[in-house]
Amino acid sequence: MAPDARRSQAGYTLIEVVISVAIGAILMAALTSVVLTSVRAADIASSRVEASGQLRSFEFFAYDDFAGSGVPDTATCGDSSSTACTTQPITLAGVGVSNSVSPAPSASSVTYTWDSTNFFLDRKVGANPAIHAATDVSAFSWYVDSSGASPVVVVRLKVTVSNYSESQTLLFYPRLNP
Repeated sequence: MAPDARRSQAGYTLIEVVISVAIGAILMAALTSVVLTSVRAADIASSRVEASGQLRSFEFFAYDDFAGSGVPDTATCGDSSSTACTTQPITLAGVGVSNSVSPAPSASSVTYTWDSTNFFLDRKVGANPAIHAATDVSAFSWYVDSSGASPVVVVRLKVTVSNYSESQTLLFYPRLNP
């Protein structure tokens, strides 16, 4: 081959190929990082929504239950934040009205029990089967604060979904006199 023929052949040198592969690898690493960050952010956002939903679910049930009941019994625990109940269920006694043509008030009871093994906070109305008022409950405690003009039931919940935890302290004001 003549020297001019070799120069006219198109192609890449080994150095150009190595540099191109290195630049491509850097770009792929950056793209992978962006994708993984996006997936983690989506998981955290999903966990936040689920945790908030569980807290709202308990609050939805409990608001009416506490409003229609008296102060729960704190015979064994639950009269201050230092003696808050964690294993004792909250038992609310109140008055309910039947859903019939002639509504008649009658005694009713609602019990909230935390299952620390399965992380359920169950709600049981009278003799009916229990339902989950909240799931993924990793911590639960309650006590009655009687330091003010009227007693307040303080409930602390911690919901953990995946690696995200959300805690909330809820205040309920029983409306019936004991």
